[in-house]
Amino acid sequence: MVNNMSTQASIFLPDEIYAELARRAPRQDERSSLIAEALLYFFATHQTIDTELEQINSYADELNQEAEDVLNYQVIR
Repeated sequence: MVNNMSTQASIFLPDEIYAELARRAPRQDERSSLIAEALLYFFATHQTIDTELEQINSYADELNQEAEDVLNYQVIR
């Protein structure tokens, strides 16, 4: 983990997640490190989409196929 500057943050966790976190990392500094590592892993493994247009474009082929299927279904033969 990168130990540069740190910022204190207050977050809310479901009780069962906090209980597991406290079990695995009983000290505050351990919990902070574990949360930071989990977030770094999440950020590294999940693509970010910056704009709504990029999000729409990422699903364009699927959306176009669905629209074509609907239009084909509606054609009177």
